[in-house]
Amino acid sequence: MLADYHVHTPYCGHAKGKIIQYIESAIQFGFQEIGFADHLGRYYLSQTQKKRYWDWGMNERDIFRYISELSDLKEIYADQIAIKTGLEIDYIEGAEELLLRILDQVSLDFSICSIHCLPRFSWEHLSDYKGKNTIPVYKEYFHQARSAVKSGLFSSLGHLDYIWRYIAFPEEKHDELVDEINNTINAALQNQTCLEVNANGYLWSRANKNNRYNLFEIFLELISKNHAPITIGSDAHDPSMVGKSFPNLIKMLYKNNISSMYCFSEGKAQLQQIG
Repeated sequence: MLADYHVHTPYCGHAKGKIIQYIESAIQFGFQEIGFADHLGRYYLSQTQKKRYWDWGMNERDIFRYISELSDLKEIYADQIAIKTGLEIDYIEGAEELLLRILDQVSLDFSICSIHCLPRFSWEHLSDYKGKNTIPVYKEYFHQARSAVKSGLFSSLGHLDYIWRYIAFPEEKHDELVDEINNTINAALQNQTCLEVNANGYLWSRANKNNRYNLFEIFLELISKNHAPITIGSDAHDPSMVGKSFPNLIKMLYKNNISSMYCFSEGKAQLQQIG
């Protein structure tokens, strides 16, 4: 099975191209499935807050158009590729009821949880964090990640590596950080939630391979050690980025004795061999 389970669309406002171009790119790559998971971002903000802070997700009124368009394309491409409908949803602890009001109205194949901001520190994007003491930020991030998987609302936990790609981790706390990663993987395993292996995390690790610790490799080692379930996603925001670096990423997975991934249909997980 070759499947990309993290692909965006122009509905989010910051992805290029047309949905059909992403599908054609996946077909050319040889994928059997493509999972669209566009951003559902700041549903937890008030109208006043939404005017003040940038919303990196689609307009909530567009969700039904997004799902409808994918439904039509599923039929058109049925004999060439399986198209799966999902959302990448920002998780905020305490806002579960607000999220459920939306999820109860839609039919999805899968959902990805992501954490882009930590209200305890700021409503801004994590990449804009300017504080000097990063240890509390890391601890809060992993606390939120574990709360997300325990909520039972998500198929997978997206790009856990996101925080160390944008906020330098305190190397003197390396052992504590590895424990946080390991505890989060175990929480996902116990709550039947997949860990996403994100191509951006892989590429970041290659670009920063001179760092003392390669956290992405540690992440994969811990997934393998715990026999945790995974999905694989490119996080493509451009048609040309569908399946980016998958050949090398898959080799890395096999090197770590990770040979299977999960795909989804109407919320039900299906174990598939990678390759």
